[in-house]
Amino acid sequence: MKTQPSTLARATLVLSVLTLTTCGGQEGMDTAGMGQLSLVLASSAAPVASMQASSEHSCGAPQAASVTFSAILARTLGGTLAEVTIALPTTVDLLSMVNGKEATLPDGFLPPGTYDQFVVVMKSVELTLIDGTKVTITPPGGGWTAIVNVTQPFTVVAGQTTTVKLKFRRDLSFGCSLGGWEFHPKFECDGAN
Repeated sequence: MKTQPSTLARATLVLSVLTLTTCGGQEGMDTAGMGQLSLVLASSAAPVASMQASSEHSCGAPQAASVTFSAILARTLGGTLAEVTIALPTTVDLLSMVNGKEATLPDGFLPPGTYDQFVVVMKSVELTLIDGTKVTITPPGGGWTAIVNVTQPFTVVAGQTTTVKLKFRRDLSFGCSLGGWEFHPKFECDGAN
């Protein structure tokens, strides 16, 4: 069996993220000389109803999706991954972001530089259906990893705050298969606001 280069690269990335996540990383780190990063979560324009219409008959209709973020990394233009020093884990209801509502993650820090990609790791997802039923979606080993390319690279400057908006694609992230919910997180990012 021949391993594809992209499969090997993805496995290496996931292993690196898991190593950073399990080794701690953010506690007690010195943020001197770093730039502050404010990550704002928003939702794509697709309504929740579009997700419900395709799945409510076999899985039930969701009204909330509590997703726990466990690690965030950013890639420099030179291809180096830097862990965002941020107070994680934190849980956000990604389905509550409708009609312009947004959620802000705790402020993080990055070394000065220009970045063109995020790696977002999530460790748990719990759906609440309209009838009140709670559904836990089982993660793959290490959680879910979303690689988010940034349309316009953003620059982090020491001593300044850079705000970046990540748009969650709820219409592409949840699905119902064989009577059970699945989660394949999709995000979009245009760059700094």
